[in-house]
Amino acid sequence: MTNNATITISDLDDFDRRILKIVQSDNQRTHADIGEAVGLSASAVRRRLKLLRDTGFIEKDVAVLRSGEIGVRLIVLVSFQNESIEAFDAFDEQIRVTPEILQGYHISGPVDYCLVVQGPSLEWYEDWGKQTFMSNPAIRRYDSHVIWSCKKFETAIPL
Repeated sequence: MTNNATITISDLDDFDRRILKIVQSDNQRTHADIGEAVGLSASAVRRRLKLLRDTGFIEKDVAVLRSGEIGVRLIVLVSFQNESIEAFDAFDEQIRVTPEILQGYHISGPVDYCLVVQGPSLEWYEDWGKQTFMSNPAIRRYDSHVIWSCKKFETAIPL
C-alpha cells in the first residue's frame, strides 16, 4: 500500500484486508495482538492503521450500543411530491443535523429516502414525525415501520 491522498480497495494488500477484518469486529485489540494474528509487527500494524485512518479509508472508530434498551427504532420511507435539487439538498442537510436520524439513504425507486430513526417512545415519534415530515411541503408521504427486533446488524464490510 502506498501513501496516497486516497486509498481505494484495489490499493489494499492481503495484510491490510486481514487487519481491517479484525478491527471491523473489534477495534480495541492491541497492535501487537493484531500483528500476531496477521503475521506483522505491532509497529507495522500501527503504521498501516494510521495510514488507513489518515486517508479516510477508515472513516471512524465507534462503540455500538444496544439500541433496544434506549427507546424505539423505526425505519421511515419518505416520498417527495416536489422533487427538485433544492428540496433534496435541504432534506439532506436536515438529515445531517437531526440527531434522531441515525442513518439516511437517498434511494432509487418509488420512495426517495430511507431513514433509520431512534427515539424514546412511539408517542414521541408521532409528534416528531408531524414536525419533521408533515411540515415540509416537498414531502408527499412518509411511511413508518417499527423495528420489533433486530435479527442481524453488521457494520463490517466484507473485503
